[in-house]
Amino acid sequence: MSAVASREEKKYAYTAIVERIRGMIANGELAPGDRLPPERRLAEAFGVSRGSLRQAFQALAERKIIESRQGDGTYLLTTLDAALPGEAIVEAIGKQGSFLHDLLEFRQLLEPQIAALAAKRITPEILDRLKILVCDQQRALTAGREDDAFDVEFHRLLAESADNRVVVQVLAILQSILNQSRSTWLQSRERRYASVTGHLRIIDALEAGDADAAFLAMQAHIAEIERYIFGELQED
Repeated sequence: MSAVASREEKKYAYTAIVERIRGMIANGELAPGDRLPPERRLAEAFGVSRGSLRQAFQALAERKIIESRQGDGTYLLTTLDAALPGEAIVEAIGKQGSFLHDLLEFRQLLEPQIAALAAKRITPEILDRLKILVCDQQRALTAGREDDAFDVEFHRLLAESADNRVVVQVLAILQSILNQSRSTWLQSRERRYASVTGHLRIIDALEAGDADAAFLAMQAHIAEIERYIFGELQED
C-alpha cells in the first residue's frame, strides 16, 4: 500500500469513529456524562482497528471530549460539535497518529544503542534492580493495576546503566515527550504483557553482556509496541 493510500485509509477510519460517536449522540444512545461501551465492542461496531480507536480516543481526551477513569471505563464529557467541528477533530487525530510514528522512530534511533552500551557497562546492582522492576511490573499487571511507572523506571535505569551522563540528561529533558507513547489511551492488556516480555529479553542480553543481542532486543521491543499501538497485531 502506498503512503498516500495508507493516509487516506487512516483518515477514513478516524472519520468513521467521529461520525459514529456523533451518531450515537444524535440517536440518544450517548450523552455527556455517559460511559462509552468497551473498546473491543466499539471497534467491532465501528469497523475499525482497536489501534485506530485508541489513537482517536487519545486525541479526543486531549481535547477534553472524553475521559478515562481508572477501573471505571471511558466517559463522554461533551458533544463533539461543542468542542470542535468534525473535520478539525479528524485532522487532530491524524496529526496525533503522525506524531506517534515520529516518536517511535526517534526511540528506535536512540534506545537500541543505549541498550548496547548498557550491555557493556551495566553493574550487577543495576541489573538486579531491573529484574526486580520487571517482577513488580508483572505483579501489577496480574493484580490489574497500572504498570506505567515501572515501564518508565525500567527505561530510565537502562539509560543510567549506559554510563553516559549526556544520555541521562537528554532523556530526562525529553521524558514528557517520550511518555506520550505510553499514554493510557494507547495501552491494552496484550500490549502491557508484550512490554514485560520485551523487557525480559533485554535483561537476558544484558546479563550475557551481549551488546548486539541487547541492541536487537530493544529494537524488537519498540517495533512490537508500535505494532500494538497501530493495530497491526491480532488482539485476542
